[in-house]
Amino acid sequence: MGGGEEGSDHDGSDGSDTEKPTPDEGGEKGAVQTPPALAPPGGAFTYPRGQFTRFTNGGGSKSLGRALKGYVSAAGGGAGAARRMPHSTRVASGVAGLASAVANEGAEAALARFDLQGLAGRPAAEVLEAVAEVICPDGGTIDESIARDAMLEAIAEVAEDDPGAFDELSPDQLDEFLCDVITRSVVTKVLNEIGTNALHGSASDADFREAERITRDFTQGRVRDALGNRFDVESQPTQPEIDRSISEVYADTFDMLGAVLETMQ
Repeated sequence: MGGGEEGSDHDGSDGSDTEKPTPDEGGEKGAVQTPPALAPPGGAFTYPRGQFTRFTNGGGSKSLGRALKGYVSAAGGGAGAARRMPHSTRVASGVAGLASAVANEGAEAALARFDLQGLAGRPAAEVLEAVAEVICPDGGTIDESIARDAMLEAIAEVAEDDPGAFDELSPDQLDEFLCDVITRSVVTKVLNEIGTNALHGSASDADFREAERITRDFTQGRVRDALGNRFDVESQPTQPEIDRSISEVYADTFDMLGAVLETMQ
């Protein structure tokens, strides 16, 4: 269902960052070159925003399904939606590169990519926080903030589970961390762009949290499927191959998200 069917927005904003893209700072190892985000035509998110607001006002799960499916459609499909998240894709590629290097070279060699090799035996959450400061430092655009928040929230989950030292993490644990980072970035991006009206309207916190929970549950399953199809931490991919795979994971996630939500119509 098309996103621009019901009127248009006149606030001059499409939810994407408008500042000029900047090159990767300092030739950072593991940095990902990404195309600029593509903005949908003006008013393209009016329909999904309206459906999301309807859900938070008691409209039922069909309204949420239409909102999320409408977002993917308005963004230009899975590939278009993925291009709206260049910094999130870059951060996820950095995490994927780290996970692959740990699986194939060991923790110390993997952390050497970020000049953090001395932290290999430290607690996992502490090490991941140090990595986050390298690949997604504080400040910048909305998308950069979304990427950083997604990683820090995923690290908080790791800390809560207390898995021990970083060098004791298994490939499966690192893969799950990557899945969590991608999931949180997708959910935050979508709700940031279609949930604005609900946040400033009559929706209660409970209604919004329920929308977030449902969206995360759907998205997490789609990310796991996409990673299983596209990325294997133990296959020794090159960084360009990782970059390409993660971009495809984001695109596949959005495509599958739109498709599975047809069952909610």
